[in-house]
Amino acid sequence: MTFKKSFIEEKNIRIKALDLLSRREHSFKELYHKLKDRVDSKERLLEEINLLKKENLQSDERFSESYTRSRTLKGFGPEKISYELNSKGIEDSLIKKIVYSEEIDWIMILRKELIKKYSIIEDLSSKDILKIKKFFSQRGFTFDQINKLL
Repeated sequence: MTFKKSFIEEKNIRIKALDLLSRREHSFKELYHKLKDRVDSKERLLEEINLLKKENLQSDERFSESYTRSRTLKGFGPEKISYELNSKGIEDSLIKKIVYSEEIDWIMILRKELIKKYSIIEDLSSKDILKIKKFFSQRGFTFDQINKLL
């Protein structure tokens, strides 16, 4: 069963955007893409989103912080998170500021994920170590971080 998304009248664009933002943070690009096919005037939509941004109701920085926190708790590394934020329209300078900040201890996150995935870390064979390295590189951790942990 699929639901057809309803058309949004020009006077209700702001209300719908605020509705989405009240549920969770959205990047500017995400908000635009969610609503662009449901409005008559894309220019009006851009005006409203820019106004929300100006009023600090929409913030790419808050979105990036929230998204990074969420993804680190799920065990993803900085490279993957950076790629995902970039695809959501976040600028590189903001990504570097948030994802690669001193506040995030990527080695600790990596260690926690290693213990969660592999309960016994002693006596690992070279085959096991290669599997671990591949797994964590796919999760977005750098080889330097992985080697530092192992």
